Amino acid sequence: MINNGLERRIRKDGFKGKIRQGVPMSEITSFRIGGPADLILYPRDLQDLQIVTARCRDQGVPYLLLGNGTNLLVSDRGVREPLINLSHGFEEIRKEGQKLMVGAGTGLPQLLRFCAQNALMGLELLAGIPGTVGGGIRMNAGSWGAEIGDLISSLMVMDRAGGIRLVKQEEVGFGYRGTNLHPEEIILQGEFSLRKGEGPEITKRMEAFLRKRKETQPLLLPSAGSIFKNPQGIPAGQLIEEVGLKGMRRGDAMVSPLHANFIVNEGAARTRDVLGLIDMIQERVYQEKGIGLELEVLIIGEPERAA
Repeated sequence: MINNGLERRIRKDGFKGKIRQGVPMSEITSFRIGGPADLILYPRDLQDLQIVTARCRDQGVPYLLLGNGTNLLVSDRGVREPLINLSHGFEEIRKEGQKLMVGAGTGLPQLLRFCAQNALMGLELLAGIPGTVGGGIRMNAGSWGAEIGDLISSLMVMDRAGGIRLVKQEEVGFGYRGTNLHPEEIILQGEFSLRKGEGPEITKRMEAFLRKRKETQPLLLPSAGSIFKNPQGIPAGQLIEEVGLKGMRRGDAMVSPLHANFIVNEGAARTRDVLGLIDMIQERVYQEKGIGLELEVLIIGEPERAA
């Protein structure tokens, strides 16, 4: 098994961080779906990360970045590629005036608490989003007309060869749910330009955004967030509702009755159930509306067919 040899070589190279093998992805994804990951690596620092990527490069082994397991649908057959998680060594938050330098492994809820405690405004719209800073930047997370990229001054990234570079905001190419960063570049840190506010007012705004999210999204059931990107001019959820698929089920996977752009896991949903709903939605919306829905959720792991 390639990953067994990979782990031994990484340790021999001086890797200090944590390594887990055979981890059920259903335990660590927000969807609560997915088979075992052969290898998850938690680098402690930049040197650890460079060891992992160099060894993967030398052996021709592709790797994937894993944040908090949100916005992710994992195959029931599991994941063979090594997964790299930055939450054990890249979660520092450093304040310089109204700027924050934030490690990519920092949880968004942790960042929001820091902002409230330090009376820094701008990121309240992210309240209720459970991902990491790195994942949020990569996907340019946002809601209600605002996006995380609006507040980024620069990024520190690492290329596949282990080189570090600073990328200015205008070079990142923030767009709707994405950037123009190369897929193999790893975001290490984001610099946020915020503005001074009052702690109680910031907390109040966060609570308002969270309340609105709870009222309009099915946060009490496992999901991967929005399944599809919004086509220009109309929300994907509205399209799905208009073609009559709200509440549609495949096994324990269901198109949420609260928000049709969410597929929820009612207990024992499998990846093929979710894929079956995705295929049905895309086909129906295209047939009736002439619009092709593009996935926002990322699908990883061994390929499998829809139910």
